[in-house]
Parts: sequence; C-alpha cells; structure tokens
Amino acid sequence: MVDRVVDEAFDTYLDGLGGETLAVVVVVAEAGDRGPLRVLRSRPERLRTRAYVLARAPARLLSPVEDDWDVEGIVDLDRLTPEALAHAVENGLRAYRALGTNPLIPEYYLDATYNRIFDWFETTKWDWRELDLSQIRRDLLTEPEIDILQESAIIEFGTLPGAHNFLREWADEYSFSSWALSWGAEEARHSLVQCRYLHEIGIEVRAKHALYKREPYPIGENRAATLMMNIISESRAAEYYKTLARLTREPVLRTIWRLLGRDESRHARAFFVFCKELVDRAEENAVAAVQMAYVWLADRRRGVKHPAGLFYPHSSSTSGLRQIERYAPVMTDVADRKVLAMIRNLLDDESVQSVGDLKAYLRSKVA
Repeated sequence: MVDRVVDEAFDTYLDGLGGETLAVVVVVAEAGDRGPLRVLRSRPERLRTRAYVLARAPARLLSPVEDDWDVEGIVDLDRLTPEALAHAVENGLRAYRALGTNPLIPEYYLDATYNRIFDWFETTKWDWRELDLSQIRRDLLTEPEIDILQESAIIEFGTLPGAHNFLREWADEYSFSSWALSWGAEEARHSLVQCRYLHEIGIEVRAKHALYKREPYPIGENRAATLMMNIISESRAAEYYKTLARLTREPVLRTIWRLLGRDESRHARAFFVFCKELVDRAEENAVAAVQMAYVWLADRRRGVKHPAGLFYPHSSSTSGLRQIERYAPVMTDVADRKVLAMIRNLLDDESVQSVGDLKAYLRSKVA
C-alpha cells in the first residue's frame, strides 16, 4: 500500500497507523527542510522504517541528512523518473526486511551487548605460548587421567553443532551471533589442545569424533531458556575442569585443565549477560529461564550433569565416562550453587537459595 501525505499531516498520519508496518517513506525536501524525518525518527517504533529524500543538490545534503536522520539514500529531483523512484522503494523494502524486528538490535552498532563485553572477553583469553607440551611428565600421568582426557577431547567436539544451533536460533540479529562465533572458536580450542596433548604422549584421536552431530534442539521455544541451559552447561564444565586440575599431578595437564576451567567460567558469565538482557525485557523470559534451571538442577537421575550430553551422547571410552561420573556429584553441587547465585541476579531476588525456591517461584507465576 502506498500513501501520500502532506508534511503538515505526517505526525497525525503516524498516529493513525498504530502498530501497522511502515516500511519505506519518501520525503520531498529542500536543504534544511527535514520536518517529516524529524518526526519519524522521534518515534522509537519507527526507527527501522527506511527513509529516502527527494531533493535538489543531493550531494550537498547527503552527509548531514544521512548522519542525523538515518536516511537510506537521496534521489535527485532534477533526475527523477518513475523507474528511479521504484528502484529506491524496492531497495528500501529489502533493507527493511533485512533489518528485521528484533527489539534487542540497538540503534548504534557499538551499543550491542557483544561489543560492550568484547574487551573483557578478549583480554581474558589464554595464549598458546602459556603451554609447553615438550615438558609433559608422562610418568606422572595415570591411566584414568588419560581416559578422562580422551573423553573430554571428544565431548568438546560437540560444541561445533552447538554453535550451528545458536546461529540458526539467533538468525535475526548480530550481537549474540557474534558471541556464538567467538564461543565456538574458543570451544574448538578445548578439543584441539587436549588432542595435541594426547598426540605428545602417543595417542591419536580419530577425526570421526568431530563428525558426530548433536540432535538440533527445537527452535522458537524461548531464547532465555536456551541461554539458561548453557549457563548451567558452562558452569558445570568449569567445575569439572577445575576439579581435574586440582587432582592431577602432571603439571602441563594441570595448566591445560585450569585454563579450560577458566574459559568455561567466562562463557557462563557471558551467557548470563545475554540472558539478563532478555529477562529484563519480559517476565515470560524470566519464567522460561527458571523452568529450564529447575529441570536441570532438580533432577539428579541423569548421570553426568551436563546438558550437552543429551544432544551429543557418543562416547568412546567407557572407563573415561565412569571417571567423569565419579566426580560429577561434587562438581555439580559446586556449579549449581553458582548457577543459583546467577539466577538471584537474573530475578533480582535474594530469596532464591535452593531448587525448592525455584519451584515456589514457578508456582507463583503459573498459578
């Protein structure tokens, strides 16, 4: 539908649209006359509407108009043809559709959540130069530790399909998607460094393990719930690696597992930041996040307490898996206390101290 509105009635016209889509506007303006654009950009619900200006001397108008009012382009009135106008509108429609309607997309790129946490995330990365695999003390390794190392390297391959799932679910924005790429790259290093360690002691990991795929989880249920599942996953993985680092006597392996534990803790905090962003926008997101937390924190019958295990069940080492299960209860208790602390922060509710409190919260919201 195409409407033609005089400048003086533009404000009233926007009021009349209500919640209807306004994809493209074309404003006839001379230099300094930007009334309709000013009105348009003063309304937050219309920030994604694409605007074109029909004006004489467009080169003189281009920079200030685009900077001030987010103009998609300027068409020279002296060269205006029906084809030129139609081309501008078509481009505007494509741009509007490409922008999508995700409310978490900010007006300015550097305001995106990923860009705000980027410096912290980058400056806490570990460097490969911190590791010298030539210093491995093979005599200090136990066979159970080697089994655990193989199992850990293989399980970490499951993060690649996890990153694929994130990019599918967050296809309409760029902030969390950028984080998912960074997260996936870091997780890939976890498999790589453990495989390189195994190589140094004469054990090769078959490439087939990197090809097993997780079942993709259903998209569209609730993003906050997805993020909560990953907060729990990363928190438990962090305690898993930290516990292994404390127990091993081999110094190089201790350093590797300590660094991986630190990574997983960083990941949990970053997932929390994105989850908090969603929870602060809508109570339904808070409820979905707590529901997910309750599922994983309340049920102790799942063996190894790591959600990714349901999606990536392949295991090559029964003894390695048994060793992981041996340490799981203690590690899970420590991790889950940290998860509960994050949930208190998510909900801004210090009364949430146990799984029972999560259940009470859900009852109060569902009733």
